[in-house]
Amino acid sequence: MGRNREATPHDVGARIKSGRLSRGLNQIELAEQAGVHRTVIARAEAGGVCRPSSLKKIAKALGVTLTWLNRPFLGKEPYRADHLCNTLWVATNPSFIRRKGLVTPEALMDPNERHRLGANKLANAFVRVLNNDLPGGRLHALIVESYRREQDPISFPGQMFLYVIKGRIRLWVDNEQIDLCEGDTVSYWADKPNLYEAIGTPDELPATVLEVFLDLSDQEVALRDQF
Repeated sequence: MGRNREATPHDVGARIKSGRLSRGLNQIELAEQAGVHRTVIARAEAGGVCRPSSLKKIAKALGVTLTWLNRPFLGKEPYRADHLCNTLWVATNPSFIRRKGLVTPEALMDPNERHRLGANKLANAFVRVLNNDLPGGRLHALIVESYRREQDPISFPGQMFLYVIKGRIRLWVDNEQIDLCEGDTVSYWADKPNLYEAIGTPDELPATVLEVFLDLSDQEVALRDQF
């Protein structure tokens, strides 16, 4: 089975629309949050040309990456499968190795190369960008190989579920801390500042984690106050 087809502007537009609707936003609201004109959102969602700088702002407003926006999206099947042979790994904080031309998408498919880069502190973590988001759906998933803590906590309106496939991690959520081992799971509100890092000896690294997250509107997040 070969590599996935390249994403088209129509794919990118459909992802933007799907992400916008999952957050309960109209085009004007997304444009305001992204700092672009409404016509930029409308043109992008219609499959028109969008400047890379505008796409970057839109991705940030949606809480997603440019890599996610630029993956194929639409299909006729009632399911979406992400096959191992089509794996796309992305290094986090890879500016040095990218600038030096030391990493390519093909190279990152090799677990030994990822381990070499992570063990030498040339990247904090590696993310397998799963291409199984459903058009109009709200469920997203990633596989993360973590070597050390990301620089800053993240937050977005939604729920997060983690399953530790291998190793150990330390999770912080809104100043609360919990250690998790292989086979452990945790769920938490992701609008609170949160991050996690691998813990253990160098021989135990990386920690491999399945992340599943669900986008929620501000109104849905507020429902927890009723309990």
